[in-house]
Amino acid sequence: MRTRLVLLIVACVVAGACSDDAGPELAAPTTTAVPTSTYDVDEAMDGVREDVVRLVMERDGLDRAAAEVRADELMERGVDTEVVDQQFSLFANWMDNHQSHPVLGWHWTEDEAECAVVTMIQVEGIGRTGALMNGASVGGMAVADALSLVQPVGYCTDLLALMKTDMVDLGVPQDPDCLLAGVGEEDVARWFVALFMHGREGFNAAMGEDLDLTCPAGS
Repeated sequence: MRTRLVLLIVACVVAGACSDDAGPELAAPTTTAVPTSTYDVDEAMDGVREDVVRLVMERDGLDRAAAEVRADELMERGVDTEVVDQQFSLFANWMDNHQSHPVLGWHWTEDEAECAVVTMIQVEGIGRTGALMNGASVGGMAVADALSLVQPVGYCTDLLALMKTDMVDLGVPQDPDCLLAGVGEEDVARWFVALFMHGREGFNAAMGEDLDLTCPAGS
């Protein structure tokens, strides 16, 4: 758990970029409270320092004592603790609530959920990730925002496999393999972009364009 987020922070430290483009301070999502005790930021930062020490030793060929001095310099220069705290708050909220994510979040593994939120932070930055999480809705979203919510999930999961699993769980009378013949992951991603933009009707319309509706019940 949180391994990818720690690696993200380490990369920011070495690049000296953790305090850049953090965006405004984030409000907690209105639907769920941000946990305050699931992840210990101080403990995590100790782990980040140790990872930076090892990285500097490998990268620069320094002994441990010199690497610790260099790591402390990088940590002091590169880490905005407020930004790190925001990262862990976002991460904790996401991990505790990913099963309610409209893009089949109830089927994700913990690793897939972790990958999705870290990918979003890497691509969008802290401020925009928080805004996307707070502003997500079924219907009424702009295409850019909908894509930003769906693409990290598509990168970290097999959307087509998840859709097949969901159909089985729902008891769809047709064989999912028949219904989804010729459908690719990019098509499933497009359905969920339509969900965020146009609501359930948009999702159903987009899905209906791609499913093989000639499949008989019990096929």
